[in-house]
Amino acid sequence: MSNLYKKRQGKMLCGVMAGISEKFGWDVTLVRILFAVFTYFSVGFGLFLYILLAVLLPYKEDEDSNRYGTGPRHRKEAEIVDDDKDWFF
Repeated sequence: MSNLYKKRQGKMLCGVMAGISEKFGWDVTLVRILFAVFTYFSVGFGLFLYILLAVLLPYKEDEDSNRYGTGPRHRKEAEIVDDDKDWFF
């Protein structure tokens, strides 16, 4: 599983800041404010970095579904019981 990811839940644009805030255990508002300050002082490098992360990072929900599975349960293949053989009595 990837160390960094995006999140669909709690996102504003692409979910990058929500994923970063969950990864480090910070409040998402604090991460957004730090991102805005970083973007302001770096003359747009933060915006380039955000777009790059939005394109490259996977969604956490997709990673979890690939890891744990979310589909319907499948029946196991079993032998057909032949009642003529009197296997119980």
